[in-house]
Amino acid sequence: MHTRYDDQQEETADQELARRLQQPTAVQSTSSYTPCNGLNAVNIVKTDFDSRDQCYVFDVTACANLTSLAVSLSNNTIKLYTARGSGGIAYAGELSGHTDTISEISFAGVEAPHALYSSSADGTVRGWDSRTGQQAESFSAGRSKLWSFSLSGHHLVAGSDGQIIFWDRRTGKQCGAFTDTHAEDVTQVKFCQSRLLSGSVDGLISVFDVANGFDEDDGFLAALNIDNSVSRIGLYGLQSEKLWCLSHTETLHLWEWVAACDEESSGGQGMLGEDRNTRASLAQAASLTPGADPMGPALDYLISCAYTFTSNQLMLLAGNNQGAVGCFPVVEPSYPGGVCSFGGPRALLSGAHDSVVRSVLWSDTGALVSGGEDARLVQWSVQPSAGGKQKPAVHEPSQRANSSVSRKDSTRRRQSPY
Repeated sequence: MHTRYDDQQEETADQELARRLQQPTAVQSTSSYTPCNGLNAVNIVKTDFDSRDQCYVFDVTACANLTSLAVSLSNNTIKLYTARGSGGIAYAGELSGHTDTISEISFAGVEAPHALYSSSADGTVRGWDSRTGQQAESFSAGRSKLWSFSLSGHHLVAGSDGQIIFWDRRTGKQCGAFTDTHAEDVTQVKFCQSRLLSGSVDGLISVFDVANGFDEDDGFLAALNIDNSVSRIGLYGLQSEKLWCLSHTETLHLWEWVAACDEESSGGQGMLGEDRNTRASLAQAASLTPGADPMGPALDYLISCAYTFTSNQLMLLAGNNQGAVGCFPVVEPSYPGGVCSFGGPRALLSGAHDSVVRSVLWSDTGALVSGGEDARLVQWSVQPSAGGKQKPAVHEPSQRANSSVSRKDSTRRRQSPY
């Protein structure tokens, strides 16, 4: 639905944030970085209910219309929240069933907005009905740990210890497995229409055509060698024709993965660029940007990438151990295989977290929610609070969580996601 506004009507906070973040990015000279936007934390919710029994946030995801949030925690549970725009975040329930670390969570999509899925090192992918809080589906890989999953129609795929495993969701049974593609843990899998992408600790991102079934040999299209252990991958571009990858040593790699699958091109084609010293590059960009002081003097970790479709802009999110996060525009190199560069942070999230931020939920509308090792879920906005930018009170629900994992010192180094 499109809403018409009068010329004199002020834009909403979400519209203002979307406008600021979606302005086209050009390569900036080091002497003319635009001041970054310091966002305002409007709601803070504690995800653990008892200070004697703490847990922290692994990941945050949202349903298609952004009204429901799911948060995976270090105690192997998932907490559900309702999001009411700038009206706050309210606790809605807890999902229990996994017996080991939850590696990934995701809502199914617009066709089933209440269906939530999660994979775990306990060897299962589970489907949940977020309305009832009940488990609706379960797929087991036996004793194999599962690090990632993806859905496509009636099929489910998951990455395991050197294997890519497929299930038919209608029967709940395995319907295929790729066992020869990767030599080590498959940390990422992702369907894109009739294509399947997989990333592994062995440093390869493989691409398959699965339109006619799950045949490892006949379906193989390309292998992209990043020469580093794959941590996270995602697609971007107006046709999702490009791929970003973050490694476990926190380097950034960009590929035109569709071009790499073109049989007419010579081997090894498709690499856009990379930066093997990403944190130092981001720290330099932040140091040259007015208003980005909370990011200094160094960036301690990379979080993820986010793609803004309306402006065709890829952003890299990175933070420090004090809880500040910057959203940096990624500038592709002018020639294939060159070094990526970064604009100054377009937005700055600071003052609400006091430890490592594990996840930032980003949307094209400008909605931002973050979660971290301080067990806080934070909602952000550009709307100023009364009396200027102030840290809101931390809301602690009265329910007690069933937690059995203690949160370690927040200054420790980040764990590998698997």
